Amino acid sequence: MTKNTTLKLILGGVLSALSMSLWGGDAEQMNTSPMRLEPEKIPYSQMNTDMPPWPDEDILSGVSEHRYKSLYSGDINVAIYEAKPMTLRIDDYSIDEFVTVISGTLILTADGGSPQRFEVGESVLVPKGFTGTWEMQGNFREMVVIMNENTDGQP
Repeated sequence: MTKNTTLKLILGGVLSALSMSLWGGDAEQMNTSPMRLEPEKIPYSQMNTDMPPWPDEDILSGVSEHRYKSLYSGDINVAIYEAKPMTLRIDDYSIDEFVTVISGTLILTADGGSPQRFEVGESVLVPKGFTGTWEMQGNFREMVVIMNENTDGQP
């Protein structure tokens, strides 16, 4: 199995876990009122640990230890992701992902490009097809927004 295929399987599992954890029809999620999202207030101990580790061959440094907490699932999925310091090699990222850094630092370096540093409060759109390195420094936490692949058969 190639690295790219392995990464896509892991990302698919993560996305499925994010989506499936919210399909229970919880009244809060069915509410049509605006939701205040406060990802910095959710303790690490209340985050889910059922994410598979990143493949060893994709880890350039650090260890694959991470958690997530789904905040919303509808046409989009919103979640918090927290990871120990780690640098990953990403080849042909399989989704478009909007990220806001909650704590720590994110450094993205596209192949052939310069490193881009994102600090607390800053946001970045990581486009589908991104190839390069994804470095998470410090007590890294991000809020992630992605399209729900289960919405009316749309990708």
